[in-house]
Amino acid sequence: MPFNDLRNTLRIPIKGYIDTPTTLGDKIRNRRIELQLTIQQLARLLKVTEEAIVYWEYNRGQPKVYNYPKLIEVLGFLPFDIDTSTLGGKIIAYRYTKGLSRKKFSKLLGVDESTLCNWEGNKYKPVKPILKILENLFKEIYIENS
Repeated sequence: MPFNDLRNTLRIPIKGYIDTPTTLGDKIRNRRIELQLTIQQLARLLKVTEEAIVYWEYNRGQPKVYNYPKLIEVLGFLPFDIDTSTLGGKIIAYRYTKGLSRKKFSKLLGVDESTLCNWEGNKYKPVKPILKILENLFKEIYIENS
């Protein structure tokens, strides 16, 4: 019996798993491994090619913004380093969960793309009517740091 106790305390490393993921690709790979999915299965779930998954996991490319909502859904968390305690971070997190580019989101808000960029960078705050709209939009999603 002592052997069984010892074996249960040993951690067998999982091939490809990164203990401290720093890149989006690392986070995607780790979560795929945790979910016990193959590259093919993840590609099917995300409706992308297997090559796209490989590129993302090996940091040779990034998912497009329109891939983000499904990626966030499948992974079960927001895999981006975004400070959602700031207004700019909340705007970015909202865009990502909805799969909206800056161009599309600024058009929906009726503002210039550079204005949106300034809000995301916390350089300026929107006027009160726009701020109200944003606050209502943020209620649609649950934003949590990964």
